[in-house]
Amino acid sequence: MKIFPKMFIQIFSVLLVVTLLIHLFVFLVFPKPYLESRKDEIYRKAEEISANLNGESLYYVQESLNFYSENSEIKVIIKGNHNNNAVEINKDVGIDPTSSNNSLIIEERTITLNSGENLDVQFISTADMQKDARDLSFKFLPYSLLLSLIVSVIVALVYAKFIKNNIEEIKSVTDDMMLLDKSASLAVTSNDEIGDLKRQINELYFTLLQSIDDLEVKNKEILKLEALKYDFYRGASHELKTPLASLKIILENMQYNIGKYRDRDKYIANCIEITDELSQNITQILSLSSVDHLKEDEAEILINDVLQNVLDNYRVISKQKNITISNRVEDETIYINHQALTMIMSNLVSNAVKYTDDHGEINIGVDNDWFFIENTYKNVKALNTDGIFDVKFDINKKTSNGLGLYIVSSLLDNYNKQYKVETTDKSFIFKIKING
Repeated sequence: MKIFPKMFIQIFSVLLVVTLLIHLFVFLVFPKPYLESRKDEIYRKAEEISANLNGESLYYVQESLNFYSENSEIKVIIKGNHNNNAVEINKDVGIDPTSSNNSLIIEERTITLNSGENLDVQFISTADMQKDARDLSFKFLPYSLLLSLIVSVIVALVYAKFIKNNIEEIKSVTDDMMLLDKSASLAVTSNDEIGDLKRQINELYFTLLQSIDDLEVKNKEILKLEALKYDFYRGASHELKTPLASLKIILENMQYNIGKYRDRDKYIANCIEITDELSQNITQILSLSSVDHLKEDEAEILINDVLQNVLDNYRVISKQKNITISNRVEDETIYINHQALTMIMSNLVSNAVKYTDDHGEINIGVDNDWFFIENTYKNVKALNTDGIFDVKFDINKKTSNGLGLYIVSSLLDNYNKQYKVETTDKSFIFKIKING
């Protein structure tokens, strides 16, 4: 059965049983209060009649009492000179001889006649309590049962309809939620269990939407990272193949003493230089491949702590080129992953040392929340900064770009850090926004 007829039948059955129990209770308990009511009624009548007949003649009293007895359920008898403990009944007082539940009620009063004589009068009434209760119950039972039935039907209909409407509302709104309608929401109009259920469904749905939005953002980041990896490894493979091809050509020409390659000492030095380039490229490729495994454990990191470790690694190379390094970074911090910052600093310092002229300078510091590395470079005017962060993998070309700045830009983009390059007449400057 569906919930509406099921709840209607259940609620109606409960109310019907309660109604029947109430009627049964009234039927069983009714005799006692009914008897007390009859006693009170006879007492009041006896007081009223005896008070009205005081001071009247005997004839008037007898006629009045006879008239009242004939027209009332209460019989009035003038007491004779018989035993005080005996009740003389010389009239029909309504006793049912077939019933075992007769109750006899007697109220005795004294009336003073106009002659000064006292007259004892007995007010007598009988009551069959069960019969009266049954007759009264049967008299009003059809109306009370009908009224109870109507009330039960109305209450059952209203309550079942209320529950059904709430469930249908929940079902309708959750259907919209299944379609990921972001405007879908249950109207909470009460603080009862149904209101709590609606409120919890709303909170659950909003949490689900938030999780879906987070997943969409992460999926976009993953797709972006996958595209980045694809472009990188496609270019990186060319970066490795180009010097390898050049190395092979030089070695083959040296093997067969072809032309200028007879000068083996010169081209052995070239081979060593190409090998160094390959080694550096392989190191950079391996370092970038670990970007996927960087944990989301950003923290406020002292830039100088990381920078000093990197500078120590390049101290020997810089001395060979007689490069002067000036580090004016103090206690400035940046919110980023520690490993990522190490890779960024390593590539920036490596590029600065590599491209700084002999007896040149490298200046490192922070200016207006911008961290910068500035290195002198004689050919800076010929440097085209457009596309400087793109990878160009032909090492034989003067316009070739290595992987260093590409790795730096990828990491800074990953952590939403602003960066830019600037040039002066004699220097190249790389800047990173450390706050914001």
